[in-house]
Amino acid sequence: MAEPINIRHGAYTKPGGGEVTGLCIVLDNQDAQWEVTTSDNYTTIIKIKNGAKWNAQEYTDPNTGNRMVQILREGAKLNGLAQDFTQPTEEAYTANASTANGEVPGLKIYYTTPEDSITPPIKVTSR
Repeated sequence: MAEPINIRHGAYTKPGGGEVTGLCIVLDNQDAQWEVTTSDNYTTIIKIKNGAKWNAQEYTDPNTGNRMVQILREGAKLNGLAQDFTQPTEEAYTANASTANGEVPGLKIYYTTPEDSITPPIKVTSR
């Protein structure tokens, strides 16, 4: 079964309170292979354990010269894409259409891995 990466509208709570909203990318933790800590000086650290299937790499894009970060799930293959609409309309199913009036779009990227092909996807409701 394919595992989802969810891209949706989300919210983040800043250290000391205060919530901000924006684009949210949700990745599966895959057996607690990473740890997220936030320091008092507003630094967020994501530690990926040695031997984890998730890896991160910083690089310079050769076309733009911009610094980028790549997050890779080792051995994973793209399985499919699904755009979610809470209340779809006819326009939502046409190419390049926008969401229904007042709705927030979501996108799920499904991937499969060699070692985990039977686990059902985790469903997360967006805000």
